[in-house]
Amino acid sequence: MKIVITGGPSVGKTTIISLLQTRGYRVVHEIATQVIKEGKILPWVDRGKFQAEVLRRQMAAESSILDFDKPVFLDRGAFDGEAYYLYDRMPVPPIFSTIDPTQYDVAFLIEPLTFFDANDVRREDLEFTLEITKIIEQCYRDKRIKVIRVPAMEPDKRVDFVIDSVEKLRATAVRSPEQAASMFRFTSAVVPTAF
Repeated sequence: MKIVITGGPSVGKTTIISLLQTRGYRVVHEIATQVIKEGKILPWVDRGKFQAEVLRRQMAAESSILDFDKPVFLDRGAFDGEAYYLYDRMPVPPIFSTIDPTQYDVAFLIEPLTFFDANDVRREDLEFTLEITKIIEQCYRDKRIKVIRVPAMEPDKRVDFVIDSVEKLRATAVRSPEQAASMFRFTSAVVPTAF
């Protein structure tokens, strides 16, 4: 089960992912933060090149997920990148249309907190976060991926909310052969180096 934890910058996604990991869940950490920390490709220098690199690495990371019976939580999914292209009014690369949205079981949209904490990795402000959150949500909904909003509350309560929601979904989920087959599409596809 692939579960996306998404939302704008500095809304608490990484905190949720870290708490899920400490509770024993498998996670994929945010790729964008890793790319920024490396300092070679930065979104405020070249957003297009940055998003292309993030998507390339995201696809590679997701292709390593082979245990589909257990939940795997992703700190952002592939379609987050599409939202950033849309925000910047840049052409969305055709690679996004080749990504099968049925690989994601659900996307949890983390609502912004009442305070905002920019840092060396995240330079955006609250206004940007609110706007990109709307675009991210629309990107996932347009792909018919179930979106569940996670309200602003204490981190542990957010994690409990996510886990409870996932357990309810797992109890009612029926996998079609198409869904099962789509989970292997990243593993058989060649991950592009450029778009």
